[in-house]
Amino acid sequence: MSGADLTVFGIDLGTTYSAIAYVDETGRPTVCRNLDSSETTPSVVYFENESNVVVGSVAKNAAVTQSERVVSLIKREMGTDTTMLFDGVSHTPESISALILKQLAQDGGAHTGGTVAKVVITVPAYFGMLERDATKKAGEIAGLDVIGIVPEPVAAALHYEATAEAGDRTILVYDLGGGTFDTTVIRVSAQEVAVVCTDGDDRLGGADWDARLRDHLLERFREETGASDDLDDDEEFLQALTTQSEDTKKRLSRAENGPVALRGGGHSARIDVTRAQFEDLTSDLLEKTVDIVRRTLDTLEAKEPGATIDEVLLVGGSSNMPAVAARLSAEFGWTPKLHDPHLAVAKGAALFALGRVVHKEIEDASTAVQAKDTLDDMAARTGISASVLESLSSKKTHNVLPKAFGVKLVDTKDEDWESQPLRHYIQHLVHANDRLPTDERTLTAGTVRENQTSVEIELYEQSGVVAGPDLGENKALTEGRGVIDGLPPGPAGVPVDITMAVDEEGLLHLRASERTSGSSLEIKVRVSVLDEKQVAEATKVVAGLTVSS
Repeated sequence: MSGADLTVFGIDLGTTYSAIAYVDETGRPTVCRNLDSSETTPSVVYFENESNVVVGSVAKNAAVTQSERVVSLIKREMGTDTTMLFDGVSHTPESISALILKQLAQDGGAHTGGTVAKVVITVPAYFGMLERDATKKAGEIAGLDVIGIVPEPVAAALHYEATAEAGDRTILVYDLGGGTFDTTVIRVSAQEVAVVCTDGDDRLGGADWDARLRDHLLERFREETGASDDLDDDEEFLQALTTQSEDTKKRLSRAENGPVALRGGGHSARIDVTRAQFEDLTSDLLEKTVDIVRRTLDTLEAKEPGATIDEVLLVGGSSNMPAVAARLSAEFGWTPKLHDPHLAVAKGAALFALGRVVHKEIEDASTAVQAKDTLDDMAARTGISASVLESLSSKKTHNVLPKAFGVKLVDTKDEDWESQPLRHYIQHLVHANDRLPTDERTLTAGTVRENQTSVEIELYEQSGVVAGPDLGENKALTEGRGVIDGLPPGPAGVPVDITMAVDEEGLLHLRASERTSGSSLEIKVRVSVLDEKQVAEATKVVAGLTVSS
């Protein structure tokens, strides 16, 4: 018999909006409504005072009038060492995201009448290992048991696969969220959901469309009313303008015209914005997404020549804009499907979470009979048929490495390199879109000076769109550094073999060795920004704050 807690949750931790879901007693993924009776919660945090934090719509409404105490779009800072100070306390992207997660957990508990403990949290497919680890740390800081991190397109595909006709398919997921964009090719079969390749931009999303419309409305308002630059100091006007810009974008997804009534600086005006005007204002943003789709298809062709796309899913709230489907159809001849864009990711994460728990319980059974009894017991407890639970538990997911990893080397190509400041570059050993776990890759480098007795090894992760060799296109890993000592004196060029691999959970393993002496170095890195001590400190701070919506 299984004693596992089968009420597990999937969380879509979004840049602009977040959601939490679970699988109900009928086997259907269900989104938990918050205290506003909304299925999504704005990912905005308002530090009201030293002991109280507000998350959600109230915080969003204070974003302009209390801008110095409000944090928005924090997801864009995940994986960085950004810090913010509120009431004398330092906060990181992880701790601020933890406050959002804490509110979502409270809403999930209120909705289900229980406690939210075990969760799966989603991340953009193009998030690197630093960002993924930061997301997991945010869950831990919030006091949650994070049993998995799953890419958003994979979660969306899991939900889609559960509601679509059976059969093997190659799906391209176009995910335009509030603050991030990625496009991912996924192969779906009865046995697995496997990522083939992915690409994206973690600083492009619906918020950029909102900002374009906001600037346009402000310019038109000034033209029509003669209002002065004093509007820049009218916080109530600016807050209303920000809210109306987002609302108008959504309205233009359903209607051809979106009249906007604005009042500020003693002036008022009605400004008409058409869908065509809005699409013209933002056409370059849409083209950026199309360029990324092209890159993704080029990567697919390089990996699997002749591969074709069977279906295209539109995910993320901003993919509701009609221009998205129209542009993809015009460029590629596709007929994209708008798939529950706001909630598909949270629902798919809930399915993934339940599958993880069921799989572990079955795996822990000592005999086939015990495994069947365990499955039957879980079916009785959840109200979900044993066949559905078995299908969830047996579905495998395979991811790819989102960004490349490499080591820092010295450029010695120029004859007079020794008389110049050392020029370093990054040599990547594992690459973006390599399937996880990666194969071991080996690079042979050499010492650069005569009688050199030690070598420093430094690990870097790709930070830009392209895995270029320049240091500025890569991020140093805090714990990805070590030294090989005891090399025998000799001429420059003594070979050092460097082997690297990344496992399915993102643990990077490097081994470097010098052949003659046998001197070696091993580095195992859970790519991270915060160490355990910092996580413990942040957990204590977040636990001491009252979070409300």
